[in-house]
Amino acid sequence: MLVTKPSHEKFEKWILQEYEISCEFDMNLFDVCDKDEKRIDFKSSHFRNSVFLASYEKKYEYENGEKLTIRTLGAVGMLFRMNEGFLWDLLNN
Repeated sequence: MLVTKPSHEKFEKWILQEYEISCEFDMNLFDVCDKDEKRIDFKSSHFRNSVFLASYEKKYEYENGEKLTIRTLGAVGMLFRMNEGFLWDLLNN
């Protein structure tokens, strides 16, 4: 059986679509993103790639200081939303 993990690019595309984040490239600011008609800035990310699984955590922050953390697990070519907790910690430590 062939085991496939989604690529980093597939994670990026899926996150933008799934969380309804739209981004445009700006010559001075790189990517300018909006979610729910509010500007949202990329802060950091962590991509972990193992033999059977890949996980991706991406953090954004709104202009008002509110934070959004997106956790995604990729396996057998599919992507799944994840929440912080025991399973996420188990898979990423």
